[in-house]
Amino acid sequence: MVPAILLSPPVVSLLSAFLLVLLGAIVSMKPQPLKAEDNLASDSSQVLQQVFNDLPNRVYWRDQDLRIIGANRAFLDDFSLADKISEAGLLDSEVKELQNNPCLLERDRSTLSCQKATISTELKLTLSSKNQYKERWVEHASAPLYDKDNQLIGVLGSYYDISAIKAANTEMAASKEATEKANQSKSDFLANMSHEIRSPINAIVGMANLALKTELDPKQQRYLKVINSSSNALLGVINDILDFSKIEANKLTIERIPFDLDEVLSTLADMFAYKAYDKDLEFIINLPANIPTMLIGDPMRLNQVLVNLVSNAIKFTDEGEINVSCTLLDLNKEKVWLRISVTDTGIGMDEEQRANLFQAFTQADTSTTRQFGGTGLGLAISRRLIQLMQGDIGVISSTNQGSTFYIEITLPIQDSQDVSHHQLLLERLQGTRILAIDDNLSTREMLYELLRSYHMEAKVCRSAEQGLELMQQAQDEGNPYQVALIDWRLPGMDGLSLVERMQQELDPDQLPKTILATGYYAEELAEKAKTVGASDFITKPYTTATLARVLSSAIYGNKQEKSKAASALSEKIPKALYGAPLLVVEDNEINQHVAREMLSGHGFEVDIAEHGEVALQMVQKKAYALVLMDIQMPVMDGYRAAESIRQLYSYQQLPIVAMTANAMSGDAEKSLAAGMQGHIPKPIDEDALLGQIIKWAVPGPYEADSEPATDFVTEPSTTAYKYPQVKGIEFASALARLNHNSELYTRLISQLVESYSQSAMKVSEFITRGQHDEARRYFHSLKGASANLGLINIEKKASRLEEAMKKGDIAGVADQITGLDKLLNEAEQAAQDLTRLNQSKDGENAS
Repeated sequence: MVPAILLSPPVVSLLSAFLLVLLGAIVSMKPQPLKAEDNLASDSSQVLQQVFNDLPNRVYWRDQDLRIIGANRAFLDDFSLADKISEAGLLDSEVKELQNNPCLLERDRSTLSCQKATISTELKLTLSSKNQYKERWVEHASAPLYDKDNQLIGVLGSYYDISAIKAANTEMAASKEATEKANQSKSDFLANMSHEIRSPINAIVGMANLALKTELDPKQQRYLKVINSSSNALLGVINDILDFSKIEANKLTIERIPFDLDEVLSTLADMFAYKAYDKDLEFIINLPANIPTMLIGDPMRLNQVLVNLVSNAIKFTDEGEINVSCTLLDLNKEKVWLRISVTDTGIGMDEEQRANLFQAFTQADTSTTRQFGGTGLGLAISRRLIQLMQGDIGVISSTNQGSTFYIEITLPIQDSQDVSHHQLLLERLQGTRILAIDDNLSTREMLYELLRSYHMEAKVCRSAEQGLELMQQAQDEGNPYQVALIDWRLPGMDGLSLVERMQQELDPDQLPKTILATGYYAEELAEKAKTVGASDFITKPYTTATLARVLSSAIYGNKQEKSKAASALSEKIPKALYGAPLLVVEDNEINQHVAREMLSGHGFEVDIAEHGEVALQMVQKKAYALVLMDIQMPVMDGYRAAESIRQLYSYQQLPIVAMTANAMSGDAEKSLAAGMQGHIPKPIDEDALLGQIIKWAVPGPYEADSEPATDFVTEPSTTAYKYPQVKGIEFASALARLNHNSELYTRLISQLVESYSQSAMKVSEFITRGQHDEARRYFHSLKGASANLGLINIEKKASRLEEAMKKGDIAGVADQITGLDKLLNEAEQAAQDLTRLNQSKDGENAS
């Protein structure tokens, strides 16, 4: 039925106009005055009245006093207003249901005063239905009303119920939020599992590597190589998944620390030189001299991206070359704009493959995973990392034409560009006549530009025969070459044969210094190079710093070299580092002995500082080539010491390498953030230690008083050492650190037992005084010392005690510490067994 409210002809015209409002014709414009001739016939009025009352939209109108003077049936039902509206109209204050919804009156009042339609807005209304109140969401709008003389006579309002839409959106949002939370939980779980997953796999990789260094029959060696390669592949897959999970969980952050771009590229060269050589690929790294290398950013993540790009390039290239090239895009006093590209001559990609390349878990095509392996995450991770660095990554490729992946990043330049040592090397090289012989065109072009940037008189050629002819011609003209850089593998005559021919055919008084280069380092090749008379040996790919250092060393030599020390030094150590003065910052006396013995055995001059404060004083009194810094020390720890040293000396003036028993995830990043360049975990691995020294130490010549500590120099020995077989003690690795000095080893074991016996009482005193950090450091020091002495069981016990102390688990400390004295006694007994074994062996030798 139609409500009792009668619709007069003017009102019918009004409703017609309102229907147009609903259709959008007058939403944003001022309604025109109503005209008498617009009135509808009575029969049409009845139809319109029916339509108006059946509208799902709620419609009402007010007079100038904001009294409600009319409405459709839906509005009347919402507020229980049937039969309540009189000819005088109805104020909101007269009806409880309207009082409960003041927002309608406020919006209509605003419309009336501004004489402007209000935009549609979501409102929450409390509506009545059968004496029950329900909250509903509505979309409301109102517009001013005018009479035929264009005079303002009131307000027209309407709304429609959107509760169902709102509920559906809320449900959808809740579902989306739940899904995102579930995904976040998965990502958080994987990101937090990083250490737990990597640790056992790293152990497998490490133990396989150690086992491969022992005496094995061919079958055992073959099995272990399979274990080693498979575990490395598995570790790569897991690392990709964990890194991607960290990114998804927003737990991966980008560091802003000082670093040397040349060192990043040198690390890249070290990692892939052998892989490229093994596939007979030319590996080229081109860093022009006009690019500043002392930058600020995240070297570890930048290296991760480059490692992924170079790894892919080698994987998908069977012949040709891999070229890593840096291009200067722009430069000012504060920033450098760089493009670093990795170009290969591999299989390439079509347009469809390129389109999907940077998506997670996607490779170029389905056969790629089967043929080459991988997760399909490497490039997705690389893109996210470069985006976090505010950079860009892209690819240019076509099928069978190779690929070029490039990254473009902007990096701040370090305020202090201390390249004094490198500049000194370059000054010494100026004007030097050099001939570079390499059969690869890209390498020749790179070498020519690089050597010219050193202001050397450079010439290049592609074969040994051409090189010999050029050297002979230069001698005949009375302007011989001073140095020849010769690739080992050349078409026709190889580099080794060329050096021999040079000795035979050229004037010995005008013979150039020769440097042989090959794609990877091999001791037997280095030995052959020295045998035929080469001055030095360099590993390709060439890097700026390495090439300058080797050229300088070959031409000028090291005047500070001592013959006695040279006989005992490992061939791995460059001549420029002979007798380098090193500062070891270590609070544990046993670790001090181990470090001194190991380093002195290689001809280094070693000073000891017992904590960071002493180290800070010592570096200001003496120029060191490198500082090896323990982290957890009394008075001043390693982080604070490194930060303090960095305020005085730049990275190039005084390199610092962390040397700590902490090998947990994030420790290396903390060391870098504090101003250190490297991170060596304890127990100290001799090869890793030498590698860090070779990589970071400031090369000589040194001051006159910086001579090798010859008291500790020992001749290399091929003796087969024998040790007692004691479970939980690794004599071989521990004695190797001490140059197999069993007498010193026994003395250090006794010192350890004396220092840590009755440890329960000492720790109890720490805890009683509230010195929890001292107790934790006590166990940390024991962990490092026992690891260096090969006392595996004690190391594990100390590690558990340190962890319990870190968590404040006093009960756990009490439970764990009871077995420590027994393990110390077992270690002392084992050292005595070692002494008796050596005495017995000496007796046999004497007889």
